[in-house]
Order: sequence, then C-alpha cells, then structure tokens
Amino acid sequence: AFAGLYCVNVGYGRQKISDAIAAQARNLAYYHAYVGHGTEASITLSKMIIDRAPQGMSRVYFGLSGSDANETNIKLIWYYNNVLGRPEKKKIISRWRGYHGSGVMTGSLTGLDLFHNAFDLPRAPILHTEAPYYFRRADRSMSEEQFSQYCADKLEEMILAEGPDTVAAFIGEPILGTGGIVPPPALYWEKIQAVLNEYDVMLVADEVVTGFGRLGTMFGSDHYGIRPDLITIAKGLTSAYAPLSGVIVSDKVWQVLVQGSDKLGSIGHGWTYSAHPICVAAGVANLELIDEMDLVTNAGETGAYF
Repeated sequence: AFAGLYCVNVGYGRQKISDAIAAQARNLAYYHAYVGHGTEASITLSKMIIDRAPQGMSRVYFGLSGSDANETNIKLIWYYNNVLGRPEKKKIISRWRGYHGSGVMTGSLTGLDLFHNAFDLPRAPILHTEAPYYFRRADRSMSEEQFSQYCADKLEEMILAEGPDTVAAFIGEPILGTGGIVPPPALYWEKIQAVLNEYDVMLVADEVVTGFGRLGTMFGSDHYGIRPDLITIAKGLTSAYAPLSGVIVSDKVWQVLVQGSDKLGSIGHGWTYSAHPICVAAGVANLELIDEMDLVTNAGETGAYF
C-alpha cells in the first residue's frame, strides 16, 4: 500500500509509459512553458486532468514536486488577495500532522516537528490548528461527529483570534498521509468547509497522495465532498515514472489571476522544467492506464472490503 512513497499507482514495469517517455524524448526532449508557451503533450494532459477534476476546476500549472506545487499555491493565494485589494489577507492555516513539503515555506506548512527542528521553521505567516486524529483525541467521550465539531470550532477560534481579514487560506490533505494515514472523522470536511465559507478563507486540497484513484474516486475531494479553490497534485500523476506535479486552479481563482495579469502583466512565476515534455508525456500515458485498468473502481471495491 505504501507503493514507494505512495507514488506508483499503476505499478512497476508499465511499457506503455516507458514507450511514451522514449517517443517524446526522440520527438521533442525539451521546451519551456513560459508566457503562454507549451507543447501538445502538456495541453493534452491539462485537458485530461480538468476532465477528471472536481467540478469548478479550470486550469493546471505544472511543476516537478509536491513541494514546489504548494510553493506555487502560496504565491497564487497571495497574488489573488493582492489583486482583490486585500494585502493584509495573507495568513495560511495548516494542521498539525499534515505534510505539504520540505522547503522553507512548504516545510512551514508541514505540521511535523521533524521538518521544523533546527531549520527555524515554521515561518510566518503560517499557523497550525488541530489535526483530525480521532483515535488520539484528548476527550475520549467525544463521538466522531463531536470531535469534528471540536476541530471546526478550534479553526474558527484561530481565524477570529488572528482576524478574518488576515487569514487567506486553509490547506489540508483529504486523509492525513505522512502524519499517520489518518482518515478524517465523520462530517469533518463538511464542518471545516462551513467555517471557511463563513470567513471567506480559501481551501487548498493537498491531493499529492490521495489524487488519481486511491480512495475509489479520482480525487479525495470527490470522496469527501470537498469544494477546493486549489488542488495540489503529484505522485500518482505519473506514477513516479517521471517527476511531475501540478496545481489545479478553480475558475473562481483563475478569473482573478487573469484580472491581475491585465493590470500587472504576466505572472512572474515558473520553473525551467515546468510542464517538461517528457514528464507530461508520462502523465498522459499514466492516466490512460488508470482508465484502461479501471484502477479507480478497483480501489473503491478493495477499500470497501477493508
């Protein structure tokens, strides 16, 4: 189940993917994705992702790792609020036990001491709230639903204490991954989403682990009824046959980004290897395999058994 750091969704030795990588290397080994540029493979993969994404998602920005994808999320969140004339709305709330990367800002989002110790992390403006770990709840008399309400109340208390006008976003994995493989208690995401909606706080669903079929739906957001503004993807996007990540952007956020570009010009963000042709070719073949092997249905049936 660990599958090489939760990566190899389609399994090892898939010739379809290795053939796609080789063919792309022969045809066009590299081209950049700056300022409106792209390749046939990157456009194809973007469309495939949006076709499979939760309702309301609109665009994809490619990177190479979950860490850099969450770095992109942070910048897009700040850019979004600056364009809307809310420069003070910059704080991002994560959860203890959550994992969102190991860079300076993404390591700050991560809620595990190992990734903070002796690194002078977490950095402002990152905050952490209660982990939805029902088994380790302090009050053993709480039902799952009561514990979910407790977590939502703690989140609301933090937003009010910091000031709703300063809190920009909340990030969470649908199921805690590195923090213990912990499914949320009953009604957790419903209650969390209600708090975020009340205070106009964006939701980032970190689907690096849960994306592409692991929960019996294409995305964990579908499984739990989450309505994200941004989705982080990596790992299962190529089944680790090549390094590739992405941020799926909702149409709501995209429209504001376009508004900002009209004022400020092109968004000053990107990597040399964003949407690398070989990596996105691997992604196309990988998603085709997931469909051909009906892996999403199989994951749902197997999960129901356990």
